[in-house]
Amino acid sequence: MEREEKDLMEFKSPQCPYTITVRRNPPRRAKKTPATNAPDVTTSSSTHFDTKDVPRFPIEEILQCQLPLSKTSTSENSENLRVFLRIRPLDIKKNSKKNVDGANIARSRLKGISPKQDMKKKTKKKEICLSVNDTRSVTLSPPQIMQDSRRVKTEVYDGFSHVFGSDSLQKEVYDRVMDPLVSDFIAGKSGMLAAMGPTGSGKTHTVFGCPRELGMVPRALQKIFNCTSNTCTSELTRSYYVSIFEIYSERGKGERIFDLSSDGVDLCLQQSTIKGLQEVLVSNAVEAEAVIARGMLKRATAMTNSNSQSSRSQCIINIRVAPNMFDGKVELVPNNAVLTIVDLAGAEREKKTGNQGTRLLESNFINNTSMVFGLCLRSLLEHQKNPKKQFQKHFQNSLLTRYLRDYLEGKKRMTLILTVKPGEDDYLDTSVLLRQAAPYMKIKFSTVEEPSNLAHQKRHLDKLPRVEQPKRRKLRNLDASEVFY
Repeated sequence: MEREEKDLMEFKSPQCPYTITVRRNPPRRAKKTPATNAPDVTTSSSTHFDTKDVPRFPIEEILQCQLPLSKTSTSENSENLRVFLRIRPLDIKKNSKKNVDGANIARSRLKGISPKQDMKKKTKKKEICLSVNDTRSVTLSPPQIMQDSRRVKTEVYDGFSHVFGSDSLQKEVYDRVMDPLVSDFIAGKSGMLAAMGPTGSGKTHTVFGCPRELGMVPRALQKIFNCTSNTCTSELTRSYYVSIFEIYSERGKGERIFDLSSDGVDLCLQQSTIKGLQEVLVSNAVEAEAVIARGMLKRATAMTNSNSQSSRSQCIINIRVAPNMFDGKVELVPNNAVLTIVDLAGAEREKKTGNQGTRLLESNFINNTSMVFGLCLRSLLEHQKNPKKQFQKHFQNSLLTRYLRDYLEGKKRMTLILTVKPGEDDYLDTSVLLRQAAPYMKIKFSTVEEPSNLAHQKRHLDKLPRVEQPKRRKLRNLDASEVFY
């Protein structure tokens, strides 16, 4: 056995000349430290520092401290939705008695009541259910007939930007509601004013007014052109594009968009833009008022038991700056801001209006549009309170809300003016509107300035060269004499 072990030890396989033995993780020798006079750590720490004297890092105080919000994030970048409330006078005095008698007879015929019986009912004093507490709150109390019901009680609504009483003037309403929007528009910021409320509450009168009492639209046009005439020179005057159209339902067969300009036609909506909308170029307030007045004459209206001239469509007016020609050159528009004014048709109740047939179908369209408009604002408020909650896209259910998508998503500023009637007959309509609009004051809109026209925007079409090329023709079995003549 020992001999066999010796033979094995002696027998070794010959090493390959081309093999290299590599050892993993070879041992490393530590380098020698340089000879320096390093201070003794134990002695220095004991003499200079003491752990007991080191102050504690105030991490708990820092975590509990609440940093104040920056001014730019609160005041400059966002603002709350401004909601105004205007109360219509209970009894409106008419200038001519003939018009009053004619309207009373027409309404009594629609109700199926003789004019004398209708006049007897109107001689009774109407109870006022809505009273103004101060400039920001009102009190809505149920009429005497409904006070016995336990479900109905007196409610106080506050938080409005301003409350206009029944004796308010058109100029007062314009100064508080419309004038800030016009000033921002001139400065290059987009904005929208929407008037909403039950039928016959005075929305159209507030927006457009009459020759003796101008509404917000003519007053806004006067300020826009007065500011441009004062700032601009006589050689270069600012011009604007004005467009007006309506959204209505023809016999309940779906929504349609109609251009209210002189050569108006039916339009179509693609995403949030209207294709084919005619914009009229105006250079003064008189021309702009004439365009709007002609459009209002073509607007769909009808007579109901609640209103002798009830609006049957949603009317939208757009005003934007137009580029001007100066010394043969096209001036770039300083901003692309648009001022939008919306006159919503008033919500109607069948029992009160007595609508039938086509009028009833129109009422359903009007009520549906008002409901979708309110749902959009409600979903925006809920999404702002809880960003994790999915944003409900209710704007897809109506042409009006699809067109106003940027405003209903909080991307552009908007102002609401609510119009109501304080009578006992209008208690239900007023209560529904105030309950619906009470939370709207908490909605916030961004106030970022509109971008100016830069190089990335489209160039003017007049500058592009255009070369006409001859059309190609197909030649079939033609002689040379016919081709080369």
